[in-house]
Amino acid sequence: MNRLSGLALLWLAAIVLLIACGGEERPEGPSSTTNPTVAERMDNPKLVHKGEPFEMRLNVEKTTYKAGEPIVLSASLTYTGDEKEFTVWGSSSAKVGFTLTDGKDFDMDGASTSDLTPMKFARGETMEFPFVKSGGYSSDDPDAEFWRAFYAEKELKLPAGQYWIAAHCNFSLTQDVVDSHYDGDVYTTITVVE
Repeated sequence: MNRLSGLALLWLAAIVLLIACGGEERPEGPSSTTNPTVAERMDNPKLVHKGEPFEMRLNVEKTTYKAGEPIVLSASLTYTGDEKEFTVWGSSSAKVGFTLTDGKDFDMDGASTSDLTPMKFARGETMEFPFVKSGGYSSDDPDAEFWRAFYAEKELKLPAGQYWIAAHCNFSLTQDVVDSHYDGDVYTTITVVE
C-alpha cells in the first residue's frame, strides 16, 4: 500500500505539472512582446478622428509591405467648424507630426520646433501632411549608425517586423496656447515582411 500511495502521488504531481505548464496559451501577435499601450493600439487601428472643430484621417494605401519597399502615407486635416475661417497655432516645423515604434526598441518619437506660428483653415478645407521623419539619437547609441542612415534617407523603409505608426496634431486652438491644445491623433499597424 505504501508503494501504491507513493506512485499515486507521483502521478498526481505529474498531472498537476502538466496542467500548470500547458494550461495557458501565450497570445500571438504584437501584444505578446510589445509595450502594452502600443500593443493595444496596434490591435485597434484608428484611421479617423472626429473632434470639434476638425476631422483627421490617416491615409495609407496598404498595411503590409516588403522589407525595403517605400511606405507612403500622410495625414489629412479638415476644418469642420462653423466659422468661415479658423486659425490654429503651433510649430512652424510640424502642425501634424508622426511617431513610429515597434513597441520594443525601434522608436521614432517625432520632434518639432518650439516656435508659435499661425495656420489658417477655411471651412471645409482639407490640408494634407505627408509623412516626415523626425526625431533624434545619441552619438553613443549602439544603434547610432542605423539611425543616421534611417534619418538620412527621405523615404520610409523599414526592416521586417510590425510597427505602430501615428499622426498627431501639434497645435493649439488659440494663440494663448494654454489649455487649448488640440488632441487629435490617428494610427495604424504596418507589417513589413521579408
